[in-house]
Amino acid sequence: MWVKPQEVLLANALWVTEQANLYFVLQRRKGHGKTKGLSSILVGTLDSVFDTKPPPFRILHQTPTSEVYYLIACSLTFSEIEKDWIWLQKNLSDTLTSFDTEEDVTEFVCCKIQSVIANCVPDNLDDEDTRSFKSVTFKFRRLFNMPPEEKLVNYYSCSFWKSRMPRQGWMYLSVGHLCFYAYILGRETKLAIRWSDVTELEKTSSLLFPDSIRIATREKEYHFSMFLHKGETFTLMEQLVNMAMKQLIDDKGGFSEDKDLLNKLSKNVPKKNSFLIRDLNARAHSEAYRLLFRLPACEKLDGRTEATLWTPYNKRNVWGCMYLSQNYLCFTSRVKNLVSVVIPLRDVMLVERAENQASNPSVEKSLLITTNRRVSFLFAQILDRDFVVQKISELLSRIRTLSLPPLIPPDPLIGKNSPPLGNKFGEGDVPQNLSSWKSQPPLMTLFKLPNAAQTRVTQETKEKMWEMHFTDYGRGITMYRTTEVAKLVLQGIPDQLRREVWMTFSGAINEMATNPGVYRSLVEHSLGKPCQANDEIERDLHRSLPEHPAFQSEIGINALRRVLSAYAWRNPQIGYCQAMNIVASVLLIYCSEEEAFWQLATLCENLLPDYYNTRVVGALVDQSVLDDLTSEHLPDLHARLDELGMIRMISLSWFLTIFLSVMPYESAVNIIDCFFYDGAKVIFQVALAVLEANQERLLNCRDDGEAMQLLADYLEGVYNEETKDCVLHNKDGETVTKQNRGVPQSVSVQRLIYDAYTHYEALTASTIERLRLKYRLRVVQQLEDGAGRNVVRSIVGDGYFSQDELQDLLTLVREELLGQRRPPVDRFDPTQPPYEAYKIDFDLFRLLFVSLSPWGHGSQAESLAARLFRLMDHNADGLLNFRELAAALGMTCTADLTQRLKLLYTLHLPPLLTAAELESPTSSETGAEIAAEATDFFESMEQSVTSLESMSSHTEDSGREPEERPGSVASQHNYLRDQSWEVRSTSSLRSLVEARDSRPDLKTVPRMSQPHFIMLWKTLYDMFQTQPEDQELFHSIATVGTLLLQLGDVGKKFYMEKEESADSLVDAAAAHLPSKQSTPTEQAADKNGNPGGGPDPHWAITVEQFLATVLTGGPIVEFFSRPTSLSEGISRLRGRRFTRLQSLTDSSFIKV
Repeated sequence: MWVKPQEVLLANALWVTEQANLYFVLQRRKGHGKTKGLSSILVGTLDSVFDTKPPPFRILHQTPTSEVYYLIACSLTFSEIEKDWIWLQKNLSDTLTSFDTEEDVTEFVCCKIQSVIANCVPDNLDDEDTRSFKSVTFKFRRLFNMPPEEKLVNYYSCSFWKSRMPRQGWMYLSVGHLCFYAYILGRETKLAIRWSDVTELEKTSSLLFPDSIRIATREKEYHFSMFLHKGETFTLMEQLVNMAMKQLIDDKGGFSEDKDLLNKLSKNVPKKNSFLIRDLNARAHSEAYRLLFRLPACEKLDGRTEATLWTPYNKRNVWGCMYLSQNYLCFTSRVKNLVSVVIPLRDVMLVERAENQASNPSVEKSLLITTNRRVSFLFAQILDRDFVVQKISELLSRIRTLSLPPLIPPDPLIGKNSPPLGNKFGEGDVPQNLSSWKSQPPLMTLFKLPNAAQTRVTQETKEKMWEMHFTDYGRGITMYRTTEVAKLVLQGIPDQLRREVWMTFSGAINEMATNPGVYRSLVEHSLGKPCQANDEIERDLHRSLPEHPAFQSEIGINALRRVLSAYAWRNPQIGYCQAMNIVASVLLIYCSEEEAFWQLATLCENLLPDYYNTRVVGALVDQSVLDDLTSEHLPDLHARLDELGMIRMISLSWFLTIFLSVMPYESAVNIIDCFFYDGAKVIFQVALAVLEANQERLLNCRDDGEAMQLLADYLEGVYNEETKDCVLHNKDGETVTKQNRGVPQSVSVQRLIYDAYTHYEALTASTIERLRLKYRLRVVQQLEDGAGRNVVRSIVGDGYFSQDELQDLLTLVREELLGQRRPPVDRFDPTQPPYEAYKIDFDLFRLLFVSLSPWGHGSQAESLAARLFRLMDHNADGLLNFRELAAALGMTCTADLTQRLKLLYTLHLPPLLTAAELESPTSSETGAEIAAEATDFFESMEQSVTSLESMSSHTEDSGREPEERPGSVASQHNYLRDQSWEVRSTSSLRSLVEARDSRPDLKTVPRMSQPHFIMLWKTLYDMFQTQPEDQELFHSIATVGTLLLQLGDVGKKFYMEKEESADSLVDAAAAHLPSKQSTPTEQAADKNGNPGGGPDPHWAITVEQFLATVLTGGPIVEFFSRPTSLSEGISRLRGRRFTRLQSLTDSSFIKV
């Protein structure tokens, strides 16, 4: 790489000259290469410790009499610097001899190099990463052999504590790994940890490891210290490990960069070394922005600036921060919760600069924004107002021109549970009124409860208070949100206003406004669809709030069905989870049907993420967070509950249903009021308040059953002061009150919420998020370990490997699947066996086979792996589940002698061994035969293999048409017959090799023809190429092979005599088929399906002959009887971590 010429005074200090001529010197830095002297070790150590490490190769320009050198090129590799050296020799050396003075020579060289650099400048000047960072990225990939897809995020100087001794070096943080490298006095230290393996990440400070960061995996702990930027490093590590955990939860593909950052119009943004640092910072800021203002999950923060906002309710200018994103302009005050505003850009009608007023300097550099409802917002003191106006104009133009993308996914969406394509509705399952359904209004307007007079008065009073508030502070999404509205929420939202306030504060109104008509389309796509989600929904419909009259009627039941089915169709990753029906039923009481749907979507995807997936990970994480908070705020009670083992038993339903399933819904809705306003922290505050209120009685409980009943009675007795006199009736018309249920009233929900807010006011959303990250690692890894144990437990009975070996193999497969960065299959489908959770393709199987199996040696290994893969692929989907993988490896590593030999024999029978491999094996440059491509096995069979028809069949078919036109019914029938033969044959062969004691079945195994036997013996010979010195082994192979050939010759004489009469009849039948180009005896396969027309169609051996003959070869028997340790092979594979690409499937075919 050419560089701008720079003066160098000491040319030979720490450098070794490799080549030199009159005007140029090529040098190598000491400490690089093969030299191991003391000076090289010291220089290498210094270069490793300090961040001033230069590239190891450079070219200097010199003149004979001058002591000043000029650096003109440098490189990380010798091959690159050698190209520059050759270019200098060809283009400059001869020219320089024509100059008169050395000054002219130097001036010419410097000008020439600068012109070369100028001509090499790329077109895109705004490059993603800086030149120095690219150099570090190259070094990172070279040291740890990482693939190009593994993006380096940043690197830091630190010390790694190994054997209680610090090793000073460099920590490299990439998207998938934490790596460390140190070079101290000739000794290298390398470390690579996958983020997906991390179970704990925390800052620590102890006597042994002062001011350090501790990282724990399942096997080991690692301590890093002496950071220059510890806070920045730890924050970045948290982001990366959190991304890895979410990938495990969501089963999504790899990390994808946001390239929009490169084209974004920005100002006063410090440039980072790494583009990924900018990307991750932008993601973190966007996530905080969305949580702060309850915005859709796709919203990305574009920028922010300091400004003041004119608040008309108190006629003041409030300092704060203005935020801009693609679809929103938001503001929040510096003083927490003083005031905030959300302005959808879709509602903005006018943006104009306001004139400065000499009499009022507080409104200088102001901006007036007017919405289509004629509401104006005045922002002032904007540092760069013109740029902000330009930015808003740009965002508004995009909103005006962009059309909404289609949000209805292709049919079918509910992947694993959907019917075959083309069967949109199951027979008999189509609702009769599907096309005539109508969206219901809030069910409380259709099913009115009898309210007491005092309740009506209270509701009317609260409505008036809210109306007065709306008059002063505005209404809808653009209202000024202050502490005054928080006070109103704490008192409880009146029933008539709940739908509006819930939609505004939850952010669901934004989703509904930007997706008009989507709900109706989702219902029409999903309702009546036969799938597991809809089946579960039907089971739970009549258990959803049965005490309310709305759900004792088909109107309420049908509305609930539509909402739940539409959401399962919209988000198949969640589908339907128990507890969603209870939440949705309460939403339907107060909101219209479409509003309830968008409320449910916002709840599941934004407010309580990961709560309602297959494994309810979010709720389990929050259980651990509550456990932590209880130990902090109620240590005595925590110790007692931990002793009883019930802290996590009591809280799951609290989180999943937001207390709706454990207390009367008319009381729990007040908690939901606060939840939509303040977020998930309300659930923790109320939970702690409940535990605190029952602390004394819980401490005196004798067992967990008594404690559970105590809390259940307390929550069931929570009443609403406004509705305690209301009467509900069940389906039978019986009155439902707390008295006739025998549950005494415990506390009013108003008092409970007041205690929760006053006693645990210090609990913030940021605290919850920090604890969630801490426990998400632990919970996700525990779930992964549990899933792994289930997989191992389900197949350890097959008997091929021990439990520990299967666990090692599963861990390796899981790592490689994560490293492939492709969308995996749904790994947590409860309807599938556990081993279906991990499926591998042929590329990964091939490389596991050649690395772990004793059969994976030589040039035939790839072909053998392809045939074995096809044999073990039961459902022919191009993937092996973990059980099939373990069986495939087990039959070659640990199975008994007979089973291994049967497998070897089977892999060389049709249809596994195709005619293409027999006819045209390809040769490499070294002359070794290599196997056919795997596509021969998975895409199509190149030749159709048919069975020889009996003599009676020829007689019956003599009246057929002499020709079968392509595409005719007969030809299609023959094609299907051939295909079914292949399927049946493969299934039969699979049953043969999987059976442990199949001696009675050997008579049914097809005979092997001579071409197939020759290929089998080539494979056997190829397996032992790694042992060329074992002459006894090769002598045994030759002897056994000769004996089998003689047995085939003996069998040939017998079959030729037996088939003489049959051949004459076949020839006679052929006379009636003149259009045929060849006789059946020339092309037809034999009775076993072996293709005819080979070297000797009558030569054949049976599997019994093969087994009996091979057993006479001692060395061969010893090889096929020797068990292979799977764990040792995996350890060797892991030992090559730094000498191979990080993911096996990223590398080329490995020959062992």
